[in-house]
Amino acid sequence: MAKTSGSNSKPPKSGGLRENDSSYKGKVGKMEPLASISNPAVYKSVKEGISRFHSVLGVRQKDIKLATLEAGVGGVHITANGVSKQVVLNKSVFNGKGTTTQSIAKWAEAGYKSGHLTKTNKPVAHIITHELAHATWNSNLSSPNAKAASKSVNSLYKSWKKDKKKTGYGKYATSNVNEFFAEVSTKAVHGKADKYTNGVKDIIKKYKL
Repeated sequence: MAKTSGSNSKPPKSGGLRENDSSYKGKVGKMEPLASISNPAVYKSVKEGISRFHSVLGVRQKDIKLATLEAGVGGVHITANGVSKQVVLNKSVFNGKGTTTQSIAKWAEAGYKSGHLTKTNKPVAHIITHELAHATWNSNLSSPNAKAASKSVNSLYKSWKKDKKKTGYGKYATSNVNEFFAEVSTKAVHGKADKYTNGVKDIIKKYKL
């Protein structure tokens, strides 16, 4: 789950994230379409981030909405009974008063600077990409394909944790296998390729996630 501060202009020093967003159970306000984003540049950047995710990983997640989420949350993935339902972006972050692409990017940039987040070349797209990755695979999903992929994802995660020479990854990816998958997928879409980003791509393709 992407966590931001209450003000878009003052992101947390860590560029923090909170766990358990792969299957969010918190409060969700009225859903709105992405088209309700009033800043044209923000809307364009969100759509471009989604399109880039689709083109790089070959995964199409159609149900993406805006809603009022708990304070400090940038975006979440929601499941119901092990089934992926939707990705939800926080209305206050993506369509709040004074929201700009720069205000959204500052959140990820703070995380890059602190070493908390996995660095990419598209900080404004980090939240949406991270949540789309949770919708692609996470340990809460019960579909046959997701379950079949779990062994390979966990094996890749173990190899990644043991690798002392890997570079470019933030501390948040070490939280658990779900955040590992989401952060490596984000790097695969918007960052420098390596054997782990390639591994995630191969798993997505092999198991048709």
